[in-house]
Amino acid sequence: MTHKTRLLFIGTLFCFLFTLSVVHADEWGTIIIPPDKPIKIGLGAMLTGDYASMGIDIKNGAEMAVQEKGTILGHRVILQAEDDGCAGPSSVAIAEKLCNDPLVVGLVGYMCSGGSKPASDIHNKYKVVMISPSSTALELTARGIPIFFRTCWNDKIQARRAAGFALSRNWKNVAVLHDKSDYGQSLAEDFAKHIRNKGGKILALEGITRGDKDFSPVLTKIKPLRPQLIYFGGMAAEGALIARQMKRVGIKAHFMSDDGCYTKKDFIQAGGKATTGCYVTYAKEPDPAWVKRFEARYGPRQTFSPQAYDAANILMMAVEKVAKRQADGSLVIGKKALRDAVSKTEYEGITGKIAFDPNGDRTGSVVVIYEVVQEKGERFFKPMQF
Repeated sequence: MTHKTRLLFIGTLFCFLFTLSVVHADEWGTIIIPPDKPIKIGLGAMLTGDYASMGIDIKNGAEMAVQEKGTILGHRVILQAEDDGCAGPSSVAIAEKLCNDPLVVGLVGYMCSGGSKPASDIHNKYKVVMISPSSTALELTARGIPIFFRTCWNDKIQARRAAGFALSRNWKNVAVLHDKSDYGQSLAEDFAKHIRNKGGKILALEGITRGDKDFSPVLTKIKPLRPQLIYFGGMAAEGALIARQMKRVGIKAHFMSDDGCYTKKDFIQAGGKATTGCYVTYAKEPDPAWVKRFEARYGPRQTFSPQAYDAANILMMAVEKVAKRQADGSLVIGKKALRDAVSKTEYEGITGKIAFDPNGDRTGSVVVIYEVVQEKGERFFKPMQF
């Protein structure tokens, strides 16, 4: 072995041992992105089916952030979006797929609480961080899963805000419906609890089934109770039908729902004139300049694209902060280091200032009451002063 060859061998060995030491430095393990490979941001949402418009909106928000970022430390960043069907078994299958992809550094998702709950167990097993833009069920952050974060609010905040608004209108006799999902049922039950605690009366608390089209039996059952308000915990496809069928069976109560119904396409357009005067809860409107950019590219936004945009940016900023570039151009990313970087986020996003509490909940979340109004022949969500 010549002197030059010996030096080359020693240098190569040193680089190998250094990389090896970095690889084993993180207690959760590492992600290694080879020199010629992209960094993948995973995404899980419903991209086909009844709630596809919401899922596509989420995908578009994350995609916009990823494409604007372009590269991190010389590696192209791409979005790998998967259709998880907004349900437990399919979300678990997608979680297994993405967590076992060696190029996936983390995930934006999942869209529905019923998918996020079992999928988060898979992510926790593999220590792959996830940031949901839309899963609001309280139990998701109450379970102590360290890899779960959300850029949306939780249902405790949403239920309390909705109940407070109802009582401020003196709507004390309330019928409550929900879609029996982790999201809808827990939200409806928490709303009912707040109404009762403040002296209101829950006349009925009934579950319906996602995908059903005829809710006249349960509405006919509720009608003689003469509620002042019907509150629905669930999604827009069913919410729009309930709003329409309330009118059909002659119920004169007000209708109120949650962020699952904050979608112009699936609630306002699907429900038609029956949605005028209905109320929903959602966050403050995002930055208008961003909305203009987004809609020029994708058309009218629906619900959670702003939260998905912020989630993707937070994840990419964390990757950029902790990734270690090696001599050969590869990146080594510590999984716990990445999770810790996300947990320490202080970010001024398009939805406002974002930081996380120790459970992964977004701090300082604000929920706004919106009324569907009609002006100049157009129906839209108008924020209310409350």
